[in-house]
Amino acid sequence: TAGTLNVEGVLTVEVRALGHDTRLSAIVRLLERAQAEKPRLAQIADRAAQWFLLASLIAAAVIGLVWWQLDASRAFWIVLAMLVATCPCALSLATPTALTAATGTLHSLGLLLTRGHVLEGLNQIDTVIFDKTGTLTEGRLALRAIRPLGELDSDQCLGLAAALENRSEHPIARAFGRAPLAAHDVSSSPGLGLQGRVGERLLRIGQPGFVCELSAGPIPASPDEAGQWLLLGDQRGALAWFVLDDRLRSDAPALLAACKVRGWRTLLLSGDSSPMVASVAAELGIDEAHGGLRPDDKLQVLQRLHQEGRTVLMLGDGVNDVPVLAAADISVAMGSATDLAKTSADAVLLSNRLEALVQAFSLARRTRRVIIENLLWAGLYNGLMLPFAALGWITPIWAAIGMSLSSLTVVLNALRLTRLPSAPAAGPPLINRPLPA
Repeated sequence: TAGTLNVEGVLTVEVRALGHDTRLSAIVRLLERAQAEKPRLAQIADRAAQWFLLASLIAAAVIGLVWWQLDASRAFWIVLAMLVATCPCALSLATPTALTAATGTLHSLGLLLTRGHVLEGLNQIDTVIFDKTGTLTEGRLALRAIRPLGELDSDQCLGLAAALENRSEHPIARAFGRAPLAAHDVSSSPGLGLQGRVGERLLRIGQPGFVCELSAGPIPASPDEAGQWLLLGDQRGALAWFVLDDRLRSDAPALLAACKVRGWRTLLLSGDSSPMVASVAAELGIDEAHGGLRPDDKLQVLQRLHQEGRTVLMLGDGVNDVPVLAAADISVAMGSATDLAKTSADAVLLSNRLEALVQAFSLARRTRRVIIENLLWAGLYNGLMLPFAALGWITPIWAAIGMSLSSLTVVLNALRLTRLPSAPAAGPPLINRPLPA
């Protein structure tokens, strides 16, 4: 994978993909797919241009016959002026120039569009679903405390937990460091946790209910500390609590403020069952928060929103977010997301800056406005030039000049979208500020 850093350890590298098969080429193909997929407004403009072209050809033929009867020497030049003046270049350029300029601006912000309907669809959104870990929070979890529950001490429990987590891509796994032991037969249950063997011991780590199913024992009382709690256990019972700490992204408040300004409903759906979910929701002013959800639970919430007639934007990064990312009207995966999440999403936030989404919301509205302006201008120009050319008031040279100026006006208007939109301020920054207890 291009761009990956090997922080420590020795690698034996086998090159299995070159040129067209590299990850960079795959991103380029996603971009090409997005540009090839035309949004509804572009399809309407294309159909309008086709009908206008047909009407112009018919009108030119009829007017040519009329002028042939009135003054045969002028008939050819009038027909030529009509065809040049009413060429639907500006009408055909109105939408693609605006979309290309806007897409390029989003790329400079670090937002890669992989589907063509995103820019138009952002104008229809009325509900936003957020994941927590790695999305609204930095995903750089730190292990703050270990609370042994059995005969094993803290170091032994940490070694067993790290052996399992080292086989996971989830941001939580990085909090456990390198494992002194090797785990095998490790399987992941999205939204619940991991199961695997370390030596002859069958272990689970994750949600308390999931872990205690292995031993059929009671769930131990959770620590009083604020943070995200994970339970480690084996077939004989719970072994230890692990308390993790995470921080809000500094630009998360600005994103939620932008959603509030637009009157959108906001939901936080997380697989974390700790009070940290409610703390994040309260800190950011999120309307509704649910923790301890499995992927199918999140999907059920999305389906309920669709039944209510809601148009939903989903922002996530994990494997447990994939069903919702695939089913949402518009989905955005973080740049640090798993590969499966990225390929399921309509856009990828390569920069991991939530501020880019705030700017994308503003840019989507500006893009729609520019497209409408371009279509109105192109329609007005072609509508006025047709009768003037038919009356013989415009020569072919002036018709060519007018047609070129019309197309140039459309392009220059679209280039206004290359200016980065300014994001509204949303209170003091939260850099390095811990979550509330």
